[in-house]
Amino acid sequence: MNEVASHHPDLLRVVDLHAWYGASHVLQGVDLRVGAGELVSLLGRNGSGRSTTARAIMGMLVCRGLVEFGGQDVSRLKTYERAGLGLGYVPETRDVFPALTVEQNLVLGMKGRRPGRWRQADMYELFPQLERRARTPAQALSGGEQQMLSLCRTLMGDPALIVIDEPTEGLAPLLVEQVAAFLVTLKREGVSVLLIEQRLDIALQISDRVYVLGHGKVAFEGTPQALREDEALRRTWIAL
Repeated sequence: MNEVASHHPDLLRVVDLHAWYGASHVLQGVDLRVGAGELVSLLGRNGSGRSTTARAIMGMLVCRGLVEFGGQDVSRLKTYERAGLGLGYVPETRDVFPALTVEQNLVLGMKGRRPGRWRQADMYELFPQLERRARTPAQALSGGEQQMLSLCRTLMGDPALIVIDEPTEGLAPLLVEQVAAFLVTLKREGVSVLLIEQRLDIALQISDRVYVLGHGKVAFEGTPQALREDEALRRTWIAL
């Protein structure tokens, strides 16, 4: 494993994380960290444990190990308690409230709290398509529009860090570019991101550091450039 130092103080720290689905031991001692204002990608083949890692960080699975956020041990906290501390999550299922409009989904993203640094106008600036569909029920949106809405609804909660699972899956190339630009904007605005992404080109283009999972363990930690240069590792752990 090729380790690389981060120049960002740790915001999220995961140590020796194990997780199970029933009797299946999926995560077998994952260590990772995401610094303040850092964009880190978690790569690997389907079945390597990437989405399981996201769900474990959010407290949605039976787990063992340390999950530390903002210097606080959150390992025993419920999912909503972790979210209340500023840990956001965008699942690969693009969860939206189907009967509610785009505007109503965004308002619910605030979780009843006073407005943070992000407003609806900011979301519409990031994704103009959503403004044109503001009064449209979410169930009538395209898959790409639902993905945009899911991202923006989470951001309306003003998280310090967002775990985003496969945001470009199934999207047309133009929408992929928009989502990549959105992620870069988050980084520029100081929001930390743990990105689970199948598209290697996108991940290597926008990430500060990358992790590669294989069989529930970290097989590589390093810079995007180091991963680009290691063809054998990519072939072993990423290439289909």
